[in-house]
Amino acid sequence: MKDLQHILDTIQQLEAADESYVLATIVQISGSAYRGPGTRMLITRDQHTIGTISGGCLERDVLENAIQVFENGVPLILTYDSTSEDDILWGTGLGCSGIVQVLLEKLPQREGLDYPRFLAACARGQQPGVLATVFERAGVSPTAPAQRLLLHRDLRVEDDIVDSDLRRQILQDARRELEQLQTVNTTLARGKTRRYETTQGHSTVLLEPLLPPVPLVIFGAGHDAIPVVRLASELGWRTTVVDHRPAFARAERLPEADAVLLAHPQEAFATLSFNGRSAVLVMTHNYVQDLQVLQHLLTREFHYLGLLGPRKRAQRLLDDLKSQGIEPTEDQSARLFTPVGLDLGAETAAEIALAIVAEVQAALTGRRGGQLRRHKGPIHDRPT
Repeated sequence: MKDLQHILDTIQQLEAADESYVLATIVQISGSAYRGPGTRMLITRDQHTIGTISGGCLERDVLENAIQVFENGVPLILTYDSTSEDDILWGTGLGCSGIVQVLLEKLPQREGLDYPRFLAACARGQQPGVLATVFERAGVSPTAPAQRLLLHRDLRVEDDIVDSDLRRQILQDARRELEQLQTVNTTLARGKTRRYETTQGHSTVLLEPLLPPVPLVIFGAGHDAIPVVRLASELGWRTTVVDHRPAFARAERLPEADAVLLAHPQEAFATLSFNGRSAVLVMTHNYVQDLQVLQHLLTREFHYLGLLGPRKRAQRLLDDLKSQGIEPTEDQSARLFTPVGLDLGAETAAEIALAIVAEVQAALTGRRGGQLRRHKGPIHDRPT
């Protein structure tokens, strides 16, 4: 998410200066790869890049091919095959045993859809959407690479797909993806490749469910919250910090936060919104404040709730809530993490922040947060 935010910021600057750029997008992978479909890298005319599409092994060749795209403006598909053992010696040296296809296209275009604007609307406007990109075709289909369909949250459709049958099939799948984003409240949406058959041939399409940044709310703006906000910002999360103390709830203390609220918990809940994608950290270091936060939060949806402090303190809080007739549901109990953070042997504020943010990331992606060498199966869970 952070890479995409940097790319969108750069696009805004380039287009304001009437400068063109090339976007490289992973549209399909087979086997093992560092990054998945939908990963992007921006290339400027002076060969400056924003974002990465691999661990560093594809970028140089992509840069070389971007020169051609800048010159002729024709979208280009690059295929990198590292399934052969000889690739380590003679090829790109990926050593990943996978195939990666990358779409290069020059933007902005006078004709066609302004799809970067749509990406920005989803990333900054806090709204889901679905982006479909045609990148491969065969037969007599008039559909050209880089034709697209954009499905907005309100079901409004923009597209430049010529093949009406292909458009119908893509729109059907896009609506299904959008419905899932809105009803399941998923925290992670990965691009996936689909192959469509029509009377005019077949086309391969990248279907991308788009989500806004993860919303993180931190109750407590103490010294230990500062590195948490900093790390969350590096991941591209949208962070709000709440504290009732004027000396702590100051934007200059937490410059990476998207919002800093000077308010008591009950006041903050009147303005804050939560859903099944929300992550919440309770770090007030005040028992009464923690109790108030939990009283309000257990009536809301959330994906992750981290409570700072020892296990005995957390149990006392839960017992006090129970005496008031407030109990977490079974689902909420499964999403309650206390003591908060992964077991990293953390002691300093920075180390504790690392443990906390790492645990939130694991929870968001449905992983356990253990050592990769003990993880059975592929490192990345790619959609099929």
